Amino acid sequence: MTVELPVLLGLSLAAFAAGFVDAIAGGGGLIQLPPLLAVVGPGLAPGTNKLSSICGTTTALVRYARHGSVRWRVVALVGPVAFAAALAGSLGYLEVVRRHATHVEPVFAIVFLALAADQVRRTLGPGRERAARPPRPGPGMLFAAGVALYDGAIGPGTGMFLFWTFSTWFALTPLEATGTTKAVNALTNAGSLVAFVARGAVLWPLALAMAASNVVGGALGARSAIRHGVALIRVVTAVACAGAAVYLLVRWASR
Repeated sequence: MTVELPVLLGLSLAAFAAGFVDAIAGGGGLIQLPPLLAVVGPGLAPGTNKLSSICGTTTALVRYARHGSVRWRVVALVGPVAFAAALAGSLGYLEVVRRHATHVEPVFAIVFLALAADQVRRTLGPGRERAARPPRPGPGMLFAAGVALYDGAIGPGTGMFLFWTFSTWFALTPLEATGTTKAVNALTNAGSLVAFVARGAVLWPLALAMAASNVVGGALGARSAIRHGVALIRVVTAVACAGAAVYLLVRWASR
């Protein structure tokens, strides 16, 4: 399958924007996946999106790791489960979720709106670096596994769900939650990508071109988040979550 140059440039621009937003708040798939679906269809879009995304996510992860904003003990605890759950989602649950997407999407939209409101509240209220309640890794593991399964089956918004999981159940600061999210999200992307590559469901030339743009966006996004800290993360997360909610509600209403 060939992609014309104007279309390639448009998809590359979307990949850059997705990498930038994803490095700060997650949700890059909401920018990158819809145009991919329109151009290459549902058979190749998810795998192509995953290959591009994992490159940008890994680039952002390197920057957060160098800054010391990744909690590797949490990654070691959650990562293997997340990898396996994402792989299972891509292999076995995709058709099930698609069949029930009309019921699932409004629920996710409400969750995204709640997360956006929470970030606005925290931004306008007195800042506190750590969550008031102590870490609860047990429920956190269950939530992370569910998010990883969602990532393998659907994908967009995974970073925002993981950010909420780590900031709430593992009591990480926003910067720690963002850096740790990149590490776990890279593993969920890898698990999902294994399934898509095995099925030949990746359009490699397009995926590699988009990956280059996603890497640049991811590097700039991570740098901006580290430089400007908590306020930028919360604001971009709130905007991304609100955008995700609108996107899902529009999709649901148009069915």
